[in-house]
Amino acid sequence: GIKVCWHSPSVIWVGLVWKSCSMIEYSLYELEALSPLNSFSSPGLKKGMYLRVKKGEGYGYSDYFPHVELGDVSVEELLQGKRDEHFEKALWWAENELEVSQRITPSPFKNHNLYRGDEVSNDVLKLKVTSIQDFEKIVRIVKECKALRLDANGTINVKQWNNFLIKLNDDERSKIEYIEDPGEGDWSELLVPSAKDFMDSPKFDFVVYKPNARFLSSNSKAIFSSYMGSDLGRYHAWLDLMDKGDLNLVHGLHTPNIYRDQKELFVKKSGAFEINIKVIDEIYLELRQRSWCCLN
Repeated sequence: GIKVCWHSPSVIWVGLVWKSCSMIEYSLYELEALSPLNSFSSPGLKKGMYLRVKKGEGYGYSDYFPHVELGDVSVEELLQGKRDEHFEKALWWAENELEVSQRITPSPFKNHNLYRGDEVSNDVLKLKVTSIQDFEKIVRIVKECKALRLDANGTINVKQWNNFLIKLNDDERSKIEYIEDPGEGDWSELLVPSAKDFMDSPKFDFVVYKPNARFLSSNSKAIFSSYMGSDLGRYHAWLDLMDKGDLNLVHGLHTPNIYRDQKELFVKKSGAFEINIKVIDEIYLELRQRSWCCLN
């Protein structure tokens, strides 16, 4: 069976002596999604795992939050010994978060606004597209917005996109900054720029980079984005943006109101977002108070 440790001490029994876990420790958690996180998911409880490693006199922490519907290794599989790039990056953060936090200079950053059926704002909007039925919605929004990003998750192919895009006028088409994972077909033939997230393609203009889940391996323009995990993971994504991101670009770290009891990690000031230091303190206080056990 799978060893599940929600509230267990971070020690193991060796002979007649209690021995502290000297390698990697974990603590499981759940987040309640208020709406689907992508085109293939549903609302409800989602499982995640915090990691902890010994660093000098203290600990380094990180977040592993898989999207199993997109091919990530599940928490249960991780406990059975399976590993992926997401786990390796999470482990990297546990070992390096302190060093990164000490060398960065906190700065404001620009963030797109996720469209949820409300009024069209004057910000850069991101719209999740689930099928060609959303084309009518795009036509309405693109007439009013400043700029629009479309997240398709591969549900619509390039030919279908072009059949739709050619019906827009030049001004409307120019407002579409990119289509994220536009689907099957040659992305170089797309009538607007493309962005790579989960799908593989030899041609793309932007890469949607999830710093708490992947390593950056592309020279394309990187849009730093949250992996929609815990507040700790979003904080690490912000650290990476401050460390090596292009602050002239509009990013996607601020994803409010997607989970119940989500903290206000970022605050908006003068049109840009800044980190909420008080929330960072709360995150690490809660991590220190959790129960931990060894990850085999």
